[in-house]
Amino acid sequence: MPDAPDENKRRLAPLAARRPTTVPEVVDLLREIRDVADDLEGKGKGHRDGIACFSDLYHTITSDVLARYEARDLFRCGDFIYRLDLAFAQRYLDALHAWLGGRPTPACWSILFDRRQDDSAEWCFSVVGVNAHVNFDLTFALLDVWEANPGRWPDLRHQRADYLAINRIFHERMDHLCEENGTPWTRWEELFPDGGWLDRLANRGGDMIVLRTRDEAWDKAEELWPSRERDGYRDVMSETLDEKAEFIAKIFI
Repeated sequence: MPDAPDENKRRLAPLAARRPTTVPEVVDLLREIRDVADDLEGKGKGHRDGIACFSDLYHTITSDVLARYEARDLFRCGDFIYRLDLAFAQRYLDALHAWLGGRPTPACWSILFDRRQDDSAEWCFSVVGVNAHVNFDLTFALLDVWEANPGRWPDLRHQRADYLAINRIFHERMDHLCEENGTPWTRWEELFPDGGWLDRLANRGGDMIVLRTRDEAWDKAEELWPSRERDGYRDVMSETLDEKAEFIAKIFI
């Protein structure tokens, strides 16, 4: 009879193998992955599985993006954000599917998956997942969308405006995400009372990190785009970004 980790991997595999075609499917799939991973309790007493931690945060943000897309009150450039959300999610699923199948996986993702049962805080797992997804995946998700729809959006200025609008969702959610993931300042209530200036400052720091890393991802995609006709034009950048994201991940878990 397989042990709990092996059984958990077996249950995750068909979920990671899916290729969702709509963002509501992505939202449902992230919830399923979170729930299955949550069945495998972390080694530390009361600690949560790393895949569950990141998938939970990702589910929250993706649900918010979908709600704002459907409300038509934030994004102006057609279905660009919708397509980017799909391409972005697929990269996470592909990395998880590769790891579950014992195939080569980006190093920045492997750290989260390999150490999912380590005695680490939830916020550390979430940071490592966001780091891999934004510092590594986001550049290539943008390229995936542009390559699949060449010339459809000739004015990148409007795309970028929608891309930057997602920063507002992170800003609105930052305090909630920090509390849900148990960041240190949310547990030191005497020093960081909820809503106090130190709490707001810490949340602002999170906002700035998200803004900066997302800016860099866009800039790297624009840098690569003119070379798209060259074979393997992503390879060097992929290796560089993976190494950078791996280095950052090792700081946290």
